[in-house]
Amino acid sequence: MSEVTEQTQTETTGKTVTIPDGVVLLVMNRGQEQVPNAFALIGTRAKDKKCIRIAGGCKGLDEEGKTNMLEFFRHGFAGYAGIAFSGGTRTLTDDGKMDPMVTDIPGIIAENNEGVIALGTAPRTGQFTLQGESVFTLDQYGTIANPSMAAILLVQNGAEGLLDWDGDVDVYFEAMKNWEQHADFQNAIISYNGGGVTETEVRKGIKVGWPTILVKGSGRFTDQLIEEYENGETPKNVHVVEIGNAEALNQILQELDFIG
Repeated sequence: MSEVTEQTQTETTGKTVTIPDGVVLLVMNRGQEQVPNAFALIGTRAKDKKCIRIAGGCKGLDEEGKTNMLEFFRHGFAGYAGIAFSGGTRTLTDDGKMDPMVTDIPGIIAENNEGVIALGTAPRTGQFTLQGESVFTLDQYGTIANPSMAAILLVQNGAEGLLDWDGDVDVYFEAMKNWEQHADFQNAIISYNGGGVTETEVRKGIKVGWPTILVKGSGRFTDQLIEEYENGETPKNVHVVEIGNAEALNQILQELDFIG
């Protein structure tokens, strides 16, 4: 399957793609603690010693575009069996349905590939509350912990301090480096759309030397970076794939030895 252009099978209800055993929620203080061992150990349950962080956003995408995004990653990751890693939030529409985001991609990958462990991180940007029928929310906007994850690490600035949206970046990089150094994992980053936080993540990953895949046509920062490289020199660890071309994404992952 080389092109994903039609609305396909992914349902976008609030109950879609959940973990039957529940999601492990862990909280840590940024700069004061190491990444919890429990979070790291859950990651090592992945069948293959691979970890791919999916960075980005969905600003500017309509409902069809978001659904096509999920299908692009569903098919592009066919045969993957490592850690699928992203932000750990989910947004719901006013009628309680899932509003598809990049943070829903790991759950889609895990749902379709045996051996995948879906993990997320999120900075504490608002007060934790219980709303409605004891629904745990992460801020005043009703953002929830993504139920498609096996575990989510929430990063806070002390018991009462809040962070900006990049507040978990250093922490998740530490987690990935720990898997790499202590458990022989291979790491990579994929960039889809995204803004300022995505720029921080992706440029950091490229500097570290991890394979970085940029999805051309996804918009915003990702396309800006591709244009930057087209007018200059592309780092050897950067790879570009056209939006919707799931077959090409899968081929790149095979060539990089993330699917075998």
